[in-house]
Amino acid sequence: MKIYKSKRGLIEDQISEKDVVLDVGFWGLDIKACDSDWVHNMLKKQTKEVYGVDLYFDENKLENTKNYKKQSAENFDFDNKFDVIFAGDLIEHLSNLGQFLDSCKRNLKDDGRLIITTPNIFILFNFVEKVFKQEPSVNSDHTMYFNFVVLRKLLKKNNWKVSEEMYLDDVWPKYRQSIKRKFLYVIYKFLGLFTNKFIENIVVVANKNEK
Repeated sequence: MKIYKSKRGLIEDQISEKDVVLDVGFWGLDIKACDSDWVHNMLKKQTKEVYGVDLYFDENKLENTKNYKKQSAENFDFDNKFDVIFAGDLIEHLSNLGQFLDSCKRNLKDDGRLIITTPNIFILFNFVEKVFKQEPSVNSDHTMYFNFVVLRKLLKKNNWKVSEEMYLDDVWPKYRQSIKRKFLYVIYKFLGLFTNKFIENIVVVANKNEK
């Protein structure tokens, strides 16, 4: 299974300069609109045109504000349809995934692609913490976690067809922040010689499967 070492690599490989892309939940936290490492800027650089939807964003920090709408990821609509809808580190924050997928379906071209990245529930850090705690540490804003099996089932139940499954291994620097994380980083790298199943993020590319 393919492993991307960064979101930049994922975007460059999966999205072309001819694509018109919608970035769902694009704003995020602590945004620096001039930062080349901001995923939305990566998309702008790679594609023909980029749109964005989020509940909040600062219009003063954006160019071409007509491309942006303050709407929920679970219920959004644009006048045009997109070649690609990109949902990076988004679905684990949502309450109504079926509504999100229906919104994507309405706004995606018939031959378009939905690209989802989300944390992998089966990371080694969770197993280690489960040994010593009642529950592993989690992001307080997350409502759910996924593996490939569950994400595939979710998409199938909502009339989507998964065309690709990949891993995204772009979070290692944060494991250098403490002794415990440094240790886990070494273990991760060692296990990576034998298996990729503990990589922190998973990626799926899906297409509409209209009946």
